[in-house]
Amino acid sequence: MPTIRQVAERAKVSISTVSAVLNQSAYVSPELTLRVEQAARELRYTANAVARGLQSQRTRLIGMLVPDIAEPVYSLMVQGVERSLRQAGYSLLLGSTHNRQREQSRYLGMLRSKQVDGMLLLLGFGPEDEIAEAVESQLPLVFVAREPKSVAGDVVMVDNAEGARKGVAALIARGHRRIGLVVGPRDLAVSRSRIDGWRAALAQAGLGADESLICEGDYTDGSGRAALQKLLALREPPTAVFATGFLMMTGCLAECRALGLAVPSQLELMTWSDSPLLDVFDPPISSVEQPSAEMGERAAELILRRIANKDLPPQTIVLPTHVRLRG
Repeated sequence: MPTIRQVAERAKVSISTVSAVLNQSAYVSPELTLRVEQAARELRYTANAVARGLQSQRTRLIGMLVPDIAEPVYSLMVQGVERSLRQAGYSLLLGSTHNRQREQSRYLGMLRSKQVDGMLLLLGFGPEDEIAEAVESQLPLVFVAREPKSVAGDVVMVDNAEGARKGVAALIARGHRRIGLVVGPRDLAVSRSRIDGWRAALAQAGLGADESLICEGDYTDGSGRAALQKLLALREPPTAVFATGFLMMTGCLAECRALGLAVPSQLELMTWSDSPLLDVFDPPISSVEQPSAEMGERAAELILRRIANKDLPPQTIVLPTHVRLRG
């Protein structure tokens, strides 16, 4: 079993520096932090020595990694997870990655060092190498909302293609023919599925799919603003925009206000969220709603099931969505 001294030797730093990085007890430069984290990963070093000595014991802790807790749907999922875990006598350890690969890596290391009994992962952007390492460690995992590309495991998600199809169809029924779509990075399966749904709704209505109406964002309000600027600069701009993230929608709305565009009379907006905040929004914003709290509850049930029996085959739970029209 590797020691802290071996990590220090591999990273070419002092033992105190390794301790400061792994325990976050003092400032260490980004360069040295990266070296220590890489050395710890390569050696599969676990900092929590007490937990290491008690590997056969359950901690009754579940880790959960979300891209950005500011996104309302994630907050609702966390509430559902906590509710189910509390009833089972478990506690939740939560980390927010802000969709940054390095943050996801750092939190995965922290979660492993705490010796949690399992992890719920809402994947961020980037490669999945470290996710594969976590799977190899035989730590029970459940993927929530975003399914991985290269790792098999339990998944709780919604039918993203069908949800997007229903949302775009509702906008078409309102008379729109050019509908912009703002999604996350295309390397995410969820983004590709929502694009497929957008295309399907247009095809069913006998409308052409103008790919210039698709914009990629990163689920932040700034990316929503940038996407709307790009869409409005088209020779034939859209009359409606479906921003598939709450914060991307707020960015679109902020840009509309800056330009003096009235919503929804001059440009209709739709988002992907079941946040109760939308019920008091002015102007009214229609949405594709997913059962976020239920997704959290089902994910908690799956992780407890996986902890009880690691040999069960992977299970995928797909929950429905529905359209909520406002205004």
